[in-house]
Order: sequence, then structure tokens, then C-alpha cells
Amino acid sequence: MFFKETRERYIVKCRTEVKYRSRITQFSAMLNDMGVYLIVKSRKCVRFMNAHLVNEESDNFVISLENLHKKIKSILKRQKKDYDKYAYFYGHPYQSLGILSIFGERPSEERFDSYGLADVVSKDDYVLDIGCNCGFMSVLTSYRTGARTYGIDINPYMIEIGQECASFLKIDNKVKLDAKRMQDFELSDDGEKFTVVYSFATHWTDDENYRVTIQEHLGKIHSLMAKGGTLVFETHCSDVGNPEFYKSMEEMRELFEWDGFMETDKGERE
Repeated sequence: MFFKETRERYIVKCRTEVKYRSRITQFSAMLNDMGVYLIVKSRKCVRFMNAHLVNEESDNFVISLENLHKKIKSILKRQKKDYDKYAYFYGHPYQSLGILSIFGERPSEERFDSYGLADVVSKDDYVLDIGCNCGFMSVLTSYRTGARTYGIDINPYMIEIGQECASFLKIDNKVKLDAKRMQDFELSDDGEKFTVVYSFATHWTDDENYRVTIQEHLGKIHSLMAKGGTLVFETHCSDVGNPEFYKSMEEMRELFEWDGFMETDKGERE
């Protein structure tokens, strides 16, 4: 009886926390919407005041943000109605993109900088982003470095959002995003391999769609990479401090070499 009651209390606690986090998320998303509205209106005020100095093209980046966000809301609405699989962050994008004021849980710009990706990727690289969600790390990589990027994710709605953003930033010739599963992904017909691969906490997924051993995951990545290429690998929180995980990683030194690791997310990931 004691264990049953404890379990029931735990379930109630979890449900309460989910409801609480969901409400905070919705409120935060609303504040973000207000911020975008005010940014656009403030720019229109300046435009009205200095009509003789500005034209439609010079103001397009800010003025058009409203239309981009309307498109994203429409995509998220379709996702909520039609997508029957797991959707991260209470139906919002898991990644945020500050340069376009897009609301999400994990900040893409900060991750790009803290992972040192500008030092890893050059304009001549071809980057694969596995389990890319909206593909914002791909978008940022192409936007900041000029490299070509290819992002894959099972969720077609997140892919659609990312492609809209790449088009808005006029880098859709550099960014390709595809709704594909990692286990189905193969090289293109020309056989071009990737010089850089991002695997950001995607060696297994919460929806259980992708559950393979770390050896299988890294083996598949190795088959897609050019000789001498670079893999940027991020753990899940549950991997940190897990001796079995580290043992599995050590076994992969036959395919990859590395020295140590860097902590991220306040030590929750590596």
C-alpha cells in the first residue's frame, strides 16, 4: 500500500509539473509574439518618420518578420491538428532562433558559440545535422560560415519551419532540410560525403523512433563522412557520468579520435 500511494503521488506531481511548465511556456510564447509585434511597429514608426530615407527593400528584414511568424504559427497549428507523433516543447519549436525572434526552448545562437562551431566549420565544408528539429543550427552554420548544410528530422512540420527561415535569410541555396529518419538516410546519388557532422543528443530519441546502440549510431555516421572529417557529438543528460556510455564511446576509437570533452548546459551534457 505504501508503494502504491507513493507512486500515485509521484504521478500527480509529474502531471502538475507538466501543466505548470506548459502554462509558463504558453505565456512566454505570448510575450515573444508581443515582442515581435512591437519590433515591427517600432520600425514602421521610424519608416513613417524618415520616409524619404528608407525604401521597402532596406526595411524588409524587420517589416517582413510579421509574415514569417504568421507562416510559422500556421505550420504549428497544422502540426497540432495532424501530427500524431511526439512534438517537443509543448508544440513549439525545440530550438529558438534569436536573429528572427523565433521562440523555442534551446537557444541556437548561444549553442553555436559555446560549442565553438565557427572554429570547426569553414565555407568549404558540407555539414550534416542529424535530428535537426527546425534545422536552426544548420541555418546558423550556413548564415555565419557560408558552408552548405543538410539537416534531417522525422518531423516534417519542423523541417518546413526551418526551410521558411532559410528562405527568409536568403540562404536556401546553402541549406537543405529533409523530413527523414536517420535509419533511412543515405548519401545522395553522387556519393558526396560530409566533412562535418552534428549529432546533438540524437543518438536516441524520446519518441523511441530511433533506438540503436552508440556503436551502430557512430558507425552509420562514419560511413557518411569524408576521410579526416569532424564529428561534433553532444550527449544526452542521462549519459553524463554513466560508465557504460563512456565504455561504449571508448570502443569507437577505432573510427574516431578525440581528446577529452567539454561540459555544456551547466554540466548536464558533454
